Amino acid sequence: MHDEISGGLPPEENEASTDRWLRVSYSSMNVFDSCRRKFEFQKLYPQRQSDHDNYAADVGTAIHHGYQTFLVTGSRDKGVWAFLKDFPYEGEFMQEKDDRSCEAALSTLEAMFDSTDMSEWELATIRRPNTTEEIAAGLSGGIEVPAVEVPFELRFRGLTLPNGMGVAFTGFLDALMFNALTGEYRTLDIKTHRRYARDATAKYKFDSQQTPYGIIVEHLQGHPIEGFEVLYLDCFVDVAEPRVELYAFEKDKQDIQEWLTRRVLQIQELQRYMEMDFFPRTDSGCMSWNKPCYFLDVCESRHRDSIEAWLLAGEEPYVRTYEQPWVVAELDLFPESE
Repeated sequence: MHDEISGGLPPEENEASTDRWLRVSYSSMNVFDSCRRKFEFQKLYPQRQSDHDNYAADVGTAIHHGYQTFLVTGSRDKGVWAFLKDFPYEGEFMQEKDDRSCEAALSTLEAMFDSTDMSEWELATIRRPNTTEEIAAGLSGGIEVPAVEVPFELRFRGLTLPNGMGVAFTGFLDALMFNALTGEYRTLDIKTHRRYARDATAKYKFDSQQTPYGIIVEHLQGHPIEGFEVLYLDCFVDVAEPRVELYAFEKDKQDIQEWLTRRVLQIQELQRYMEMDFFPRTDSGCMSWNKPCYFLDVCESRHRDSIEAWLLAGEEPYVRTYEQPWVVAELDLFPESE
């Protein structure tokens, strides 16, 4: 399945390779499935720094950090403090509804602390690469840290885009747990939301977000795995009645192979659209979450210079810096052809 897995790259090598890879993620490939044109605007054009309203996502990030701190330290107080430091207070006063207020988010975090018994499990550790500052101080060999918010990058070998770039799949693993008695691993993803459906089994059962985490588990074990468990901590944010449910599903080698096959098909489709210089619009309309698509107006144009001018609005292109991955995997998609 893959030739090489390493614990990240030296900073200079990682920076030098930035322009060689189109970096995609679970969310951006979902955008590709829903509207190829929106994916084109987001990933294949220069962008100005985003000024979109990300309040709901920022609240979710604060809750994530609070719970991850609790997992690392075992301290509720430290978890609450980490949450409070990250909460987007300025954005709270601009919201029409208060269903994701600081009080609601804190009530939900407290419910998360009480929700599951992890007594048989402990956080796994992972060796992250040294930072530029640590290397300058004479440190080498990486630093052993708890496996929370683990940045990873999976590089697909054997498929090159028409512009000469490769494709790399990036993401963050919320937490990786280890059972010292059985030697088993389980990955954990935290989901915060305001959905009213009581049973989320249908949402998560075949969700593929955690499937590539099996490659990280293989990295930690040093050999291929037969299977691992994925957990979704489903959290309904509410001040009075927060709901926290844990959903667990088994993944195996076939799931990982199916995930890779799906990525190959998507990348091959992306290649064709780039060769044709034509990305189709969605056929199902341009409303999402009761709002029109951000790109609705510019979507009328097929003129590249006009689109770029609209996206930049007179500003310099925003250059996104990607966090140095702790796990880098080179995935050989067509080993039999070599």
